[in-house]
Amino acid sequence: MLTGSSAFAQQQPASQAAQQPPTPQAAQATLDAVVAAAPVLPTLGVTKTYSAVVLADGTIALGPFGASSFSFSGGVYQVTFPSDISKCVYTATIGDTPAGFPGPGIVVVTPRSGNADAIFVRTFNVGGTVQAMPFHIHVQC
Repeated sequence: MLTGSSAFAQQQPASQAAQQPPTPQAAQATLDAVVAAAPVLPTLGVTKTYSAVVLADGTIALGPFGASSFSFSGGVYQVTFPSDISKCVYTATIGDTPAGFPGPGIVVVTPRSGNADAIFVRTFNVGGTVQAMPFHIHVQC
């Protein structure tokens, strides 16, 4: 048979009995100190995404309203989008539309100096010679 006292059951251990809960002011001061010590992260802006399909002759086949493309010569293109893309990520791949399979190739992309809305694109055959090829371009900001 177990017996006990309700007074004994309500007692806190000695280590807890000595501790008092913090006052609201002390708790707020601790929170303020933690927030002040936290690293400040940069504010992220609204993202935008553009995609386009450009044919080998430089014609834009698919893309957002306001986009355009131009072929300087066989395999060298400028693609312009409706807003500043100078601080964006560019991804390109050889590809055609409608669904077709162009020969294998290489595509490279770089920002357009002097025009924050545009990029340069170059396409090459697998031997490394500049050659006009259709491509898909994706811009993520």
